[in-house]
Amino acid sequence: FALTLLRGVGVLGKEDLLLRPGRPSGIKMPVPDSQMRGQLTCRFSLFSFNGTPVSAGVAQQAKSWLTPVHCYNKIPWDAMKLNRASFTTPCSYSLLTLPPNGCVLSALKKAEDRDEMILRLYNPSETRSCDVALSVNREVQACCETDMNEVYKAQGEEGSAITGSFRPGQSRTFSIKIER
Repeated sequence: FALTLLRGVGVLGKEDLLLRPGRPSGIKMPVPDSQMRGQLTCRFSLFSFNGTPVSAGVAQQAKSWLTPVHCYNKIPWDAMKLNRASFTTPCSYSLLTLPPNGCVLSALKKAEDRDEMILRLYNPSETRSCDVALSVNREVQACCETDMNEVYKAQGEEGSAITGSFRPGQSRTFSIKIER
């Protein structure tokens, strides 16, 4: 096992390399500014698994590690509260629940032109279809599949949940209206 975090070179091209005998591998020019200088901080993750990467949920683990969803809503002390709310929020809350393998959540945002959420899922497998069963922990008033421009698909049927099959590599976008 080897991991290259960052690499600096002294020249752009060298002569008489094993795989390029008799000619340079590029422009033979010194590049002292490309050297790694100073302290660097890097982070990496190892994820061991059995079976195939798809069945182990490697894409989901990578997405979760690289782009975790962080939300700031509540702190354990009152700071900068000028207008107190009439309700209290829980310290921990999950709006959506998605199984750890299968489809991957790639986008969750507010719709551009309406008071709904846009949710995009994709199947990371290149060979296998996968079923999705995404549950929303609020009352869903409407759920409809859209295109990438957030326009409702004409053949789509409204529903209250996101279920169904995704072809290999397929991404699908949904618009969800939840009770506020």
